[in-house]
Amino acid sequence: MAFQQQLEQAQKQVLTQAMIQSLHCLQMPSVELREFLQEAALSNPLLEVEDAPHDGPQPEAMEPTPATDVPIERREQLIWDESGSGADFTSCLSRPETFQEYLNAQLGQSATLDERMLFLCRYLVGCLNSAGYLDCELSELAKELNVPSAELEQALFAVQALDPPGVGARSLSECLLLQLAQGKDFSEVNIHLIRFGLPLLADNDYAGLARLLCVRPAEARRAGDVVRALNPIPSRGFSSERTAVMIAPEAVIRRSGGALVIEMNERLTPRISLNREYCALVGDPGCQEAQLYLKEKLAEAKNLMNNLENRHETLFRLLSAIVRNQEGYFLRREDLLPMTMGQISEQLSLNVSTVSRAVKDKYIQFDGRVIPLRVLFSAALPTGGSAEAARRQLRRFVAAESPDHPLSDEALAQALAGVGFTLSRRTVAKYRSELSIPPAAQRRRKA
Repeated sequence: MAFQQQLEQAQKQVLTQAMIQSLHCLQMPSVELREFLQEAALSNPLLEVEDAPHDGPQPEAMEPTPATDVPIERREQLIWDESGSGADFTSCLSRPETFQEYLNAQLGQSATLDERMLFLCRYLVGCLNSAGYLDCELSELAKELNVPSAELEQALFAVQALDPPGVGARSLSECLLLQLAQGKDFSEVNIHLIRFGLPLLADNDYAGLARLLCVRPAEARRAGDVVRALNPIPSRGFSSERTAVMIAPEAVIRRSGGALVIEMNERLTPRISLNREYCALVGDPGCQEAQLYLKEKLAEAKNLMNNLENRHETLFRLLSAIVRNQEGYFLRREDLLPMTMGQISEQLSLNVSTVSRAVKDKYIQFDGRVIPLRVLFSAALPTGGSAEAARRQLRRFVAAESPDHPLSDEALAQALAGVGFTLSRRTVAKYRSELSIPPAAQRRRKA
């Protein structure tokens, strides 16, 4: 046997710890960021964190950097109401366990996930919106992490196995089907209803449902009751048991003549700086033993300060782009125009997952109302996926079926289409055969 050396290219994860922290800071709302910075100061003596003052002169407005027909002004101090007086509401803030922390706790208890897969699962959990859906395309997320899409699909499969059922879904039908697959009502009729009959169910048109499903009206009504009992918002039950949390807007958007003013909320974010006394010890010959520690902590502090500045600039750029695209809504009280995160990401030359993080759990104040940034977008949910991911989902659906009424290949194709895998019946039969799963007639339990 001859041995020889050869070079090959391999795709590896390139996200550094500093980059991960930058994404984390961007994703956190101001309330969580405040606590994160306070905890960081406890572990880093070179970092000083102090609350921003609530009084003092108002900073001058900054000129808008991009050219636009809509004048956009930027101010760094939050004006809570249009009279110009600020309000100190920080004493009312509370923070119980979040939905994201609840999911991460389950991942931490899993013995089947290695370190790399655990990282990918936690990353996907961080991309979920407040309802528990994944509204970023896996291909875009894979590009951001520089990992194969198949690995990220495997991680999503693990996230979708978490409690509550339906978490990690990319569409309403996928959310409902994932929940249906965990109960005793995973049947061909119910799958067909979720795939094609939701509008009829919303109109209480059971006669139409019966014709669509080719069943009697009583059976259509039973199927409708099953689907209505499912939860379209996976995080709803979890969040309803928690104490209400004070929402702090990231910025106030208000009219000023024919222009719009974006006033960033700097009051909730503490000011961070370097401790001069400890920084002076870096390079001091009298502290040789502590040099490695001091340099490490200095680098951590500088990275954090840089990440906060990037977060600040990204949020302002995002808000400016939203204001430009929704000029009629903000200036003339017109209806919102269709707008996707993909469009905003192209305008700002950012990854769409970065835009999603910047929007996640963020709010603005406008016209006396606190508005989630997500409601200003029109959702664009992804489809597609790899053959391996489709096989894993196929195996899950077969495992969830009733032994007395196993699913046909056509029903399995419909179920897979509902979770983003558009396959023909013949392809489903092929994948089923490759998984050594017998046809429905052979899977039926004999009396």
